[in-house]
Amino acid sequence: MRLAFLALLLLPALAQAPKPLQVGSEVGQALYPGGRGVAYGEARLVARGLGLALRLGQNQVALGLGSRYRSFPVSESEVQAASAGAAWKRGGEVYVPLRPLAEALGLEYRAQEGILLRLPWAKLLEVDRRPGQILVRFSREVNARLEGQSVLFLLAQGEAAGFSQEALGLRLSLQAPPDRLYYPGGGQVALEWGALPKPKPAVLLDPGHGGQDPGIAVGGVLEKDLTLDLAKRVAARLPGARLTRTGDQTVPLEARLAQAQAAGVLVSFHVTAGSAVNLYLPKTRSSPLAQNAEALLASAPKAQAALLKAYAGDPRRLAESLERAFSALGIVVAKAEGPYALTDVAGAAVVLEVGAERLKTREGRDLVAEAVAQAIRAYLE
Repeated sequence: MRLAFLALLLLPALAQAPKPLQVGSEVGQALYPGGRGVAYGEARLVARGLGLALRLGQNQVALGLGSRYRSFPVSESEVQAASAGAAWKRGGEVYVPLRPLAEALGLEYRAQEGILLRLPWAKLLEVDRRPGQILVRFSREVNARLEGQSVLFLLAQGEAAGFSQEALGLRLSLQAPPDRLYYPGGGQVALEWGALPKPKPAVLLDPGHGGQDPGIAVGGVLEKDLTLDLAKRVAARLPGARLTRTGDQTVPLEARLAQAQAAGVLVSFHVTAGSAVNLYLPKTRSSPLAQNAEALLASAPKAQAALLKAYAGDPRRLAESLERAFSALGIVVAKAEGPYALTDVAGAAVVLEVGAERLKTREGRDLVAEAVAQAIRAYLE
């Protein structure tokens, strides 16, 4: 009886003791900070063992596989790191929680006598060669490494012209190294030569409601008419901007979302009673590009940031720009976060709700339209 009691007392302690950790061909220890039962592994070892991209900052660490990234804030407190699911700085090394990392990057995670973290080999599916570009597609996301006149696709295998199999992965020999290497998603790696393209971010303006959906009525004026008028006034100040509807049509949410996928900037207009101005931002973003756009935009060189803004964006920066523009008019903007469907896209998307009192006159509508147009220009620049 006493032995059984002692065994019960020892079980939690044994569960929190360091365990063997195998990451690919690398071997280390899995630690359990704070006694929370969450296995942590040293970030450099994990990146090395699985060929992951690693970014170590002073307050943040990120590991990436192709277009997928998982970042963690870094805490020096063992208890705080474990309770918040953050990375833990221990001595001169940074440890990351292994299961959340595995779930984010699609890694195989097994916990038995020790912890096993594995990445199955990727299979080469397709090579698309075009003038100035080679697009290579695999069965899963992969990382690629430039090495002189070749590119090594880590933990990948297959056969195609110009490729050779090696112990670490699949090597593509080239006549000249590419000017750019990036990950479009879907297991693809893009290699490009030549000047960096400069696409202009698509600005999409969404007049809320329309057709059979009139929205609210204020003073005999319908919300669907006010939002269309306001969106047209903003578009007139932003050459190239598009509208989800240009007349009194019924546009389902699915159709608006389909248009929003290609937008670098999206502002969806709505109207409320009174004179308030409200701004709604996404609380979470589901696509890998959207999840990492904010961090990438903050650190990318100017040319790369301009290219990134054509396909993704930071809704919080757009919101700050709108706040500044309205503040110059003496208008305080109220902000809220939530699961708003139209804001869960890769681009910088917000919902702007303007009080009907501010839209009663042509002058008032022009004032609001100019503020929105200025804010979008400031964000893009």
